[in-house]
Amino acid sequence: MAHRDPRRLSRRQFDLLGTQVAGAVAAVLLGIPIVGFLISPLFRREEAVWRKVSAVPEAQPTKFEVSFPQQAWTTSDIKAAVYVVKRNGSYKVFSNVCTHMQCPVRWESALSQFLCPCHGGLYDMNGANVGGPPPKPLPQFVHRIDGTTLYVQNRFTETI
Repeated sequence: MAHRDPRRLSRRQFDLLGTQVAGAVAAVLLGIPIVGFLISPLFRREEAVWRKVSAVPEAQPTKFEVSFPQQAWTTSDIKAAVYVVKRNGSYKVFSNVCTHMQCPVRWESALSQFLCPCHGGLYDMNGANVGGPPPKPLPQFVHRIDGTTLYVQNRFTETI
């Protein structure tokens, strides 16, 4: 009776090992583009985009719509509503997104405050939260004045 060499693979072991290696190679080859697709926004530098805003009245929050490029996987633009407040020659540009549950806020002239209709959040003309559940002031966009023209950038002054 012939003795089998323990170092030699049987046909069944060889087939099993071959299937496992082929599966591992296929998983790696399919996984590389998927992982790259998912983490690519982390390494993509955000392009600073400036948008022109038309004339702003004094001491009256005014809503403007500006479009910024979307930062994720598409090339379409996102329309953002911004409120511009001009007081004594200085400007503040607020996002219209409530810091509580991201509902759109609006300026209420009768209250002289920004109102969030979802949960009753209130912000004053300087963007500070004065009532309701919002935990932080309204986010402010980076902006600059060029002569008498106001430009808004697609970044906030601080992290929200």
